[in-house]
Amino acid sequence: MKHLHRFVRRAAAFVLAAVLCVCVLAPAASAAVTIGGADTTLIPAEEENCLAWLFGSSDTITMPYLNIKGQGLRRNVTLDLVDCLVGITYTELGSIGSYVSASAAQQAWKAQAVAIHSYLEYHKQYGSSSNALIYTPVDQIPSSAREAIRRAVEPVKNEVLTYNGSVCDAVWSASAGYNTQTGVYGTCSSRDAWGTDVPYLQSVESPYEEQYHNKLRRVIGKDYTYKEYNDSRTGEPYVSADTTHKDLGGFVQYNTFVSNGRSYRYIGQFVSSRYCFDFGADESGTPCMTYYGFGHGVGMSQCGAVGYAQEQGMGYREILRHYYTGAGISASGSSGDGFFGWLHRLFHW
Repeated sequence: MKHLHRFVRRAAAFVLAAVLCVCVLAPAASAAVTIGGADTTLIPAEEENCLAWLFGSSDTITMPYLNIKGQGLRRNVTLDLVDCLVGITYTELGSIGSYVSASAAQQAWKAQAVAIHSYLEYHKQYGSSSNALIYTPVDQIPSSAREAIRRAVEPVKNEVLTYNGSVCDAVWSASAGYNTQTGVYGTCSSRDAWGTDVPYLQSVESPYEEQYHNKLRRVIGKDYTYKEYNDSRTGEPYVSADTTHKDLGGFVQYNTFVSNGRSYRYIGQFVSSRYCFDFGADESGTPCMTYYGFGHGVGMSQCGAVGYAQEQGMGYREILRHYYTGAGISASGSSGDGFFGWLHRLFHW
């Protein structure tokens, strides 16, 4: 009897779908503009055809806004999913196969691609912009790098990070910091960085920061450490600071940096508003403040991910679970979108 009921539900669903398909089937969308290779297109979201609505698709991804290299911010962007992940992964990590083994590069690219997909899906879900990411059209990527990254991305294209059943805001940064008090390299928690506690964005150890930043600095484009000799507001050396609010990685907490009795949110020569720091002197004895890290330091460290893959042979799933505390990896909702996805949920297939 149970099987009969299931059969009846499925039959009813297909009849309903067939009726609706006949009623609302629309012509295919107008010709799309090719921007990144034969399979990569920009299509205004409102022109997507009825079949995509009915069946859903895991082959494309649509974003309200996306920065495209050489074209700037574009609205209602639909891309081939793999091309999208390849293009953004290349922007973020580049041709790391030149610096680490082929297998390590594959795992780091996979971890980056899953984080990218999660980030995009999270911001789509809440209607917020993902314009911080830059998509490099795939025909602008050197062929050897493009194909290597594609081999990494293809098997994981539908995977996203989830926490308690919801997709994660899987942020990342180039490299994390160093805490001279504890001797630990590590990431920054979201609470320390932005004042909001996110369960899966906690501070975790990340031991390969300087080592792999030095290898990847051509990709990242900045030195790992900088020295500030004088306070630009007073001309005096930095000689003291509030060091009581540091997380595991040595990052200062949200809006708490105090030096020479003055409060700072951002110091001009720092590479971002998030940083960790130490005080000392240069070779001539001049007092200086050294700071570490590139980016906000929250979530996955790209240098750390590459290091874990190369030094410990970590797979991408281990890397992601290390950096996103308590997160799981699930198939994305893309293939379940559309009318048939709704029917599936309605009839409990």
